[in-house]
Amino acid sequence: MKKPMRIMLAAGLAAASIAASAESSITVDNVVQRWPWNNKLDITYTVSGGQDVAAGVYARIVFTASIGTTNIVIDGVNDVGANASDGTHTVTWTLPDGLRANGCTMTAQLLSADVPSGDDYMIVDLDTGAVTWEGLYNTQAESNDRYNAATYKTVKLALRKIPAGGSYPTGDDAHYAPGVATSDLLLNSSTNWVTTRDYYVGVFPVTQRQYEKITGETPSTYTSTSISGNTKNHRPVECVSWNDLRLSTTAPTSSIPAVVSDNTGTFFQRLNYKTGFYFDLPTEVMAEIAERAGATTTYFWGDTMVTNYVTCKEDPLTNNGKSTVAVGSRLPNAWGLYDTAGNVWEWCLDDMESTNLANAADPFTPFCSSGTKRRLRGGGSVANDSSNANYRASRRDGDPPDTQKGYAGFRVSMIVD
Repeated sequence: MKKPMRIMLAAGLAAASIAASAESSITVDNVVQRWPWNNKLDITYTVSGGQDVAAGVYARIVFTASIGTTNIVIDGVNDVGANASDGTHTVTWTLPDGLRANGCTMTAQLLSADVPSGDDYMIVDLDTGAVTWEGLYNTQAESNDRYNAATYKTVKLALRKIPAGGSYPTGDDAHYAPGVATSDLLLNSSTNWVTTRDYYVGVFPVTQRQYEKITGETPSTYTSTSISGNTKNHRPVECVSWNDLRLSTTAPTSSIPAVVSDNTGTFFQRLNYKTGFYFDLPTEVMAEIAERAGATTTYFWGDTMVTNYVTCKEDPLTNNGKSTVAVGSRLPNAWGLYDTAGNVWEWCLDDMESTNLANAADPFTPFCSSGTKRRLRGGGSVANDSSNANYRASRRDGDPPDTQKGYAGFRVSMIVD
């Protein structure tokens, strides 16, 4: 096996002082072009006197790569999600088609910024298809305040990173029932997953306006304007089938076929064409890891039902009636993800007939048998009352992939290469 090609690069110079108490500097240490060659370049760099999130001092990085006679500016916000805090970091850059990093030199600049740098959040502009990255603020609550806003419910998607290497729990031994018919669906025993890849998952389920921005369609049932503060644009889209999202001829374990324009195909075909990234539904393991946010309790917030976390049938926001509400109307989980229980069930890649989730091959491969139904996750919907077991973090359901119902929506995810 050939080893990765390592190319020592020129040191970068600080372009602006970030911290008043120290001289700011950034050095590009080295770069590894992945082998066999696949356009991926891993850039390692060291920052001193850089971003200090706790002090409210934010910074960003701009790299310049020189490859032969070609100079390419790599914006750390728009292109790689580079972290400008003190220490040594590595980011991955995808070279433009046709370029190899032979003879590459690279410099870097450290600049002031208005928001924290890093790749904790991935932001997708649904008008332009541009993808950018932002870091966490000093607390998760501060980041929650930034993204629980109209912009990220209408014209932009915000996705939260779940980093590789964590030991993430799923399942619920207290309610695990081996041998129970699959129609019961509470069939997951407790296990921990050590992930080997980063992945991103939507801060919210996709809203009606976001779905319309990509597809031009408005399929939802719950569009009433009678519920104060809950414009239909901010409510989760529903009445979308699994087939509407991926493609009726595409198996859960198969990649979504590419399209040649952004106004043809399913939701994910159009989104992927517009952005140049590969987004998809999460697997069931990915969905439960995201919902639990590290919790091992019955619900992601504890062992006792608390309706402040869920939108259910008797929710006062719905005037005690069956209706969705604006995403972000209830409290988030520990990772700043909203509506992971209640409001709508969410489609996953896996099929419904796969039983104990602890037997899945890994977090990123759909757990499938020969089933003809698709898995739903998300812990209940507005069709369920607060005493229903549907809100448990390991609760599952399923429907045929052509089902279009007022309780079924979805959340966007992306696995990092």
